[in-house]
Amino acid sequence: MRRILPVTSGEVLTTREISRRLQLSRETICLAIREGRLKALTKLPGRNGAYLVSEQAVVEWRCPGERLPGL
Repeated sequence: MRRILPVTSGEVLTTREISRRLQLSRETICLAIREGRLKALTKLPGRNGAYLVSEQAVVEWRCPGERLPGL
């Protein structure tokens, strides 16, 4: 069983939600996670289990120091 890391602030988002908000493909989001550029809190069980990512991690990945529209 994977342990979900604590989130200090903001929402926990799936790759689908991130994709929709940033208007990027889910493949782009998953690639960033696999390459370590975007840090996921955990991956849900199963071959197609969703990655869970903190809102803060998304903001830091896309625009360090800025708040993004839609987030």
